[in-house]
Amino acid sequence: MALLSATSPAKAHFSALFLCHDEPQHGHALPPAPHPQCSGAGNRLRARGRWSVSAAVAPAPAGAKEEEKRKPRVLVAGGGIGGLVFALAARRKGYEVTVFERDLSAVRGEGQYRGPIQIQSNALAALEAIDMSVAEEVMRAGCVTGDRINGLVDGISGSWYCKFDTFTPAAERGLPVTRVISRMTLQQILARAVGDDAILNGSHVVDFIDDGSKVTAILEDGRRFEGDLLVGADGIWSKVRKTLFGHSEATYSGYTCYTGIADFVPPDIDTVGYRVFLGHKQYFVSSDVGAGKMQWYAFHKEEAGGTDPENGKKKRLLEIFSGWCDNVIDLINATEEEAILRRDIYDRPPTINWGKGRVTLLGDSVHAMQPNLGQGGCMAIEDGYQLAVELENAWQESVKSGTPMDIVSSLKRYEKERRLRVAIIHGLARMAAIMATTYRPYLGVGLGPLSFLTKLRIPHPGRVGGRFFIMIGMPAMLSWVLGGNSSKLEGRPLSCRLSDKANDQLYRWFEDDDALEQAMGGEWYLFPISEGNSNSLQPVRLIRDEQRAISFGNRSDPSDSASSLALPMPQVS
Repeated sequence: MALLSATSPAKAHFSALFLCHDEPQHGHALPPAPHPQCSGAGNRLRARGRWSVSAAVAPAPAGAKEEEKRKPRVLVAGGGIGGLVFALAARRKGYEVTVFERDLSAVRGEGQYRGPIQIQSNALAALEAIDMSVAEEVMRAGCVTGDRINGLVDGISGSWYCKFDTFTPAAERGLPVTRVISRMTLQQILARAVGDDAILNGSHVVDFIDDGSKVTAILEDGRRFEGDLLVGADGIWSKVRKTLFGHSEATYSGYTCYTGIADFVPPDIDTVGYRVFLGHKQYFVSSDVGAGKMQWYAFHKEEAGGTDPENGKKKRLLEIFSGWCDNVIDLINATEEEAILRRDIYDRPPTINWGKGRVTLLGDSVHAMQPNLGQGGCMAIEDGYQLAVELENAWQESVKSGTPMDIVSSLKRYEKERRLRVAIIHGLARMAAIMATTYRPYLGVGLGPLSFLTKLRIPHPGRVGGRFFIMIGMPAMLSWVLGGNSSKLEGRPLSCRLSDKANDQLYRWFEDDDALEQAMGGEWYLFPISEGNSNSLQPVRLIRDEQRAISFGNRSDPSDSASSLALPMPQVS
């Protein structure tokens, strides 16, 4: 093949095919999306941007002729996390994508239940493989929790039941460490990266027609859009799923969930990322989300469809979790009533079939999960990556062979690749809920007339056995969930970030509960202030001793300087 510069004075004495390319203005510029009315070089030259022209010898081989053809037009129903991640991955590979989103208010922060979301190492690695700059932006905006202690604790005593090491699986594979990020912020980042020109707001896909050669998406307002394939990423109540397989009810988990976010910084913020406080038929999850805020979820086993009186959510929560440790009660008390939301938790059991023909499903529309593992959004991100990869593989194969792209087979390969991993993680999320349902810290819990036995604080045998099982199986499970898909990712660096370095004492905290308790408690000092000579006033170390109270006043007890201190009251804050 011979190439000629567009500015060269040389004359070519052969037939040439002129190819126009939009030169990117920056390293991550999107390739120009083909338009049915702008397929000629002359029309494209009138578009915005700089252009370079080259000549190629004709006749071209069959593969080059196929390359001239446009890539498939992709329609995406749903602009949530999964839909946007897939749209981003597809656009980065040169596909024309249109995302239909019913309401982008969630991206603007106006929707309900838009609290922080956990993006674990496996999902962050998939984002890196899709677009490194977007992944970096997400990680900068997130709050790292995987570099601290996470795990299960007893809801009443607050003592550790089992600790999770989410740092080692990431470090061993060179993956980013788990972070928590505002769902609104995440969607804003993804939407900007996809581009406003690819997102059609106020559009709700309610039906489609697949005639074997194309797919027509039908919107709620009657508008129709044609494409070469349709991806249903429209959530647990998916209209695309309903059209594919008929109506089916989502499965109620048995739990209603209260969620809130509070301006609250616990004293152990430097050592603990998130905790799950266990109780019988109820549990409470708290997580640091950065910027001096804590996000929490309170799960309670009850019938679906329940409601609370106006301004009654906080009161009911304090009743449900009465007697629980201060970590739970203090966080509920620190949350404003209007910041507390309630919803019932549903999921959908995994299925063998994810799609038909030129239509497939992604994320919650096909495998909605309970939130107990924090993997629902992560699985949707993995779905988006894998679907884009399979489409690109099919396209490259068609270019090499000179045959039309087999879209249907590429969708089937995507479904086959994802089916088993998703089903296992879905099952693990359900198991976590079952464990919370059956958890009994002491003999007598849940036994009605024998409940007086709880006062004896005799550990329940099931608690002891369950802890042994978790401690044996948890490391392998976390390693597979967080890193089991990393070997299939292409285009990302196999290295850790220096910024993801954990505390030097992290592994000691996993093994030594006393060391962790000491680190969680920290050391607190009282610094007296004086307008006079401050050198004579020494800071006093406050010792945590629940049996003795520290008193403040104008007279101190000389015999016990560690628990009594005299200071002028106006100087104490």
